Amino acid sequence: MLIQGAFMHVKESLTAGQFLHYLAGAAPAGYYFVAHPPPGIIMTAAIDWRVIVPDTDAADALATALWSGYEALVKPQGKDGKGNSPLIFIQIKNLKGECDQFTVGKDVDKKDGFMSRVKESVAVLSTKDKETVLQEIERTNTSDYWAQLG
Repeated sequence: MLIQGAFMHVKESLTAGQFLHYLAGAAPAGYYFVAHPPPGIIMTAAIDWRVIVPDTDAADALATALWSGYEALVKPQGKDGKGNSPLIFIQIKNLKGECDQFTVGKDVDKKDGFMSRVKESVAVLSTKDKETVLQEIERTNTSDYWAQLG
């Protein structure tokens, strides 16, 4: 299962790498990747980070870490000059391409609602096939687009 996302209206002082380090410290069972497009590729709208979780227990821990990261790193930044609040776009995706996506801070703005949404999405989208998950980890790790968090 992939849980990936991007920041919206977040100051440049918070990078995807910093956010992933925070998540990895709180939920170490996942495989953490930051988008790293090849030179010459300009991305205007993209997923900035990806976590591959091996099972539902790891997804539960990651959900807790994601909410904590939102509360500690994203939400305190406050509104930007245009009145936009900082948000995290989240996409929970299985390896068949089916997904649920929502925005933390807009679509979901309470911890209980967030935890419930993640749990329901994981229950519907998760796969029991560990071999497929291992193949996705390898594919992502050898991609020119993703860099594994070290």
